Amino acid sequence: MSDLVLSRGVRGILLSLQNAAADTTTVQNRLATGKKVNSALDKPSSYFTARALDARAGDLSALVDRVSQSLETLKAASTGIGGIVKLVQAAKSLALQARQAPLAQTSYDAIAQTGSTDISGETVGSVTGNVDVSGAFQANISGLKIQVGATTYTVAAPAGNVGTNTIINAINSTAGLNGAVRASLDASGTFVKLTATSSDTSFQVLSSAAATAVGIDGLSGTSTNLLQAVGGLSGTSMTVQANGGGAKTVAFGTGAGQISTLAELQSALGGVGVSASLNGTGLSIGVPGTVAHANSLTTSGSALAVLGLPAAGTDYGTVNAPTPDPIRAAAQEQYNALLQQIDQMAGDASFGGINLLNGDSLVTTFNESGSSTLTVSGFGVSAGGLNLTAASGNDFQSNGVIDGLMPGLDAALATLRQQAASLGANLGTLQIRQTFTNNMINTLQGAADGLVLADTNEEGANLLALQTRQGLALTALSLSTQGDQTVLQLFR
Repeated sequence: MSDLVLSRGVRGILLSLQNAAADTTTVQNRLATGKKVNSALDKPSSYFTARALDARAGDLSALVDRVSQSLETLKAASTGIGGIVKLVQAAKSLALQARQAPLAQTSYDAIAQTGSTDISGETVGSVTGNVDVSGAFQANISGLKIQVGATTYTVAAPAGNVGTNTIINAINSTAGLNGAVRASLDASGTFVKLTATSSDTSFQVLSSAAATAVGIDGLSGTSTNLLQAVGGLSGTSMTVQANGGGAKTVAFGTGAGQISTLAELQSALGGVGVSASLNGTGLSIGVPGTVAHANSLTTSGSALAVLGLPAAGTDYGTVNAPTPDPIRAAAQEQYNALLQQIDQMAGDASFGGINLLNGDSLVTTFNESGSSTLTVSGFGVSAGGLNLTAASGNDFQSNGVIDGLMPGLDAALATLRQQAASLGANLGTLQIRQTFTNNMINTLQGAADGLVLADTNEEGANLLALQTRQGLALTALSLSTQGDQTVLQLFR
């Protein structure tokens, strides 16, 4: 084609069309890709700068994903702490409810000390008549006399014959005599029986027709008191104390305020809660059994050895195992179940393989160089980690044990609230950094786009201008070739 010769004008128009076609291709490529810089050949500085910005934005985007995972880990831990707080509060409420239930009652056996000395020789004098006074019996008892010690009492009886009941009532209503001797029928209901009111008292029925009429003429009722029955007892003393109360000291003798009979001893000791009785042939002293509080019997004094009682000291009633209160027992079982739930909930609060409530640590990186990080240290919030121990045995049967649980439960709640606040602060930090990183990514991507993205409006206008130029160039080319065609016509 080198033999062809184009005019200068045609050659210029063709060159213009070639340039317009190249520019059109470039503009169409920009419109198709949306970028004005598609390779390093287009604009090296902008291309490589945009690549660097996009690379950093990609790195930060990957870090944002990790921050999002860290946020979920913290949320899982926070949710777990919230649940454990409710479990600890429920355990505390359960313990307080158990404290309102009745306490288990512990009982203590009665205490008894029995002497080896024979005191059965103490007797109360009595006499029984030999005349049958049953049925319609009547007699005249005027002048009936009974001597007590050095004092003689004349029975104040109605005149004439009277019945058995009247005779008995007359004896028992005689002033002075009625405090020393009592009249009654014997066990068979046949004979009159006279009995001294105390082992200190002896009496004799003086001879008289009245005494003969009821069959008691000349009879003597001789008594033997405790001092007479137990040699060496007179002049001794004994001190007793029941259940830690007031002590009572008794002196044995015949003086004012002294003890000479078992009845007097029973009256004196009964006032301080100590019983006295004849057990076999020996003296038995003791205190009754108790419930809810321990009983005790403390003794001392010289009379202990004389009566054959144990040496001075304190005896305690045998403790009987209490029957646990069922409400308290059920509350203890539920309390322990709640502590188990605390352990299980703490173990279930993991996310992405990290459990902050089990002591794991969470490290979150915020920049591509790894120089900016946040470390959240884990902590143990199991029952053991919170120093909460399960109740055992009959712990809930004691208010003291339940009261001892309260400080630990309160401390556990304080610890949980403190850890929840710490998690909340770290959660807020992560959310702030997540927002910042997202904004940073947008900034980087915007900067990169500003370097390489095409203005579609501008490129559209350019394309239209190029298309117009091409149209004009084609018209000019047509006009330029018309001169050559005219010359050609001359040779025809």
